[in-house]
Amino acid sequence: MSRADQSTVDFLTEYFAVMEKKDYERLGDYYADNITLLFSNAQIVTGKEVVLAQMAEIGNKVHSLSHLLINIWQEENGVVVFEVDSVWRFRDGVEATIRACSIFTVEGGKFTDQRIYVDNSPIDSYLS
Repeated sequence: MSRADQSTVDFLTEYFAVMEKKDYERLGDYYADNITLLFSNAQIVTGKEVVLAQMAEIGNKVHSLSHLLINIWQEENGVVVFEVDSVWRFRDGVEATIRACSIFTVEGGKFTDQRIYVDNSPIDSYLS
């Protein structure tokens, strides 16, 4: 697996910037209609509208959320693997940084699959 090229890094950076702004309408531009999402130990969800609803639900539970990309690799078939530190800032002032490893598939400039592997136990009480 090779290190990601700059266009892939830029694509991920732009995607997370839109997510962090909580611009869910624009966020939908990044998702294929039939996207699948696996977030931590939750059930896999399918479809752009379902994924957007889940992102909005999570986004509404935080004051802010940022993503610091650490390592990014990619395959020729659109599979991107990356490490990221997610900084969760909650409305009560609590802040937690959690490292995750994700596998995203990109086809035609849109995500068709996202698999986010993370231990959210430090923030479970805020997400439930």
